[in-house]
Amino acid sequence: MPRMISVPETLIEKISKAGKAFQELEDELEDYLLASDQTFIEKMRRSRKAHTEGDVRPFSQLKND
Repeated sequence: MPRMISVPETLIEKISKAGKAFQELEDELEDYLLASDQTFIEKMRRSRKAHTEGDVRPFSQLKND
C-alpha cells in the first residue's frame, strides 16, 4: 500500500515553477533549432507553396497513406 508523506506547499510550488521553466526552455530551444535548419525551412517553404497553390489532399487519404 502506498505511504503518504507531507510536503510543504512552497516546495511543490518551486517544483512546479522549475518544471514550467524547463518546458519553456525546451520550446524555445526547439524553435531555435528548427529556425536554424535550412533543410527544414526549405521543406516548410515547399509545403506552404503547395498548399497555397491548392495542392492538398483530404486528411482521410493522408491517414491511409
